[in-house]
Amino acid sequence: MLPKRKKDDFHDERRAHRRVKKHFLLRYFKAETPNDKIDLTQMKNISRGGMCFITAQEFEVGTKMGVELNTPFLTNATILEGTVRGSVEKTKNLIYETRLEFDNLNTEAQFILDKLMEFFNNSDNPHD
Repeated sequence: MLPKRKKDDFHDERRAHRRVKKHFLLRYFKAETPNDKIDLTQMKNISRGGMCFITAQEFEVGTKMGVELNTPFLTNATILEGTVRGSVEKTKNLIYETRLEFDNLNTEAQFILDKLMEFFNNSDNPHD
């Protein structure tokens, strides 16, 4: 019988970046229409490589999107851009969990994301 794996070992093998479970508010938009921001929604988790958040519609894999992230630590919203890697229906025709992989973050966005991840990885609430 194989030894039981610790959860952290599994995630280290599977993911390039550790996720933290935080429920910040955000707005999202398709990259082609940045002025058409969708109403506030909630993030489920985030890592240096991407995030999972709630959307009101399904998005095709490969869709370029932007996210306007608001945290209690920042006075201004931070824009993170990426590519949809999956969108799963959770409540029929109402709630979807959408996974976004970050693309080419600008210096400011990368700095803020690094600081957020450093803070959460050194404190509480790693993703289960």
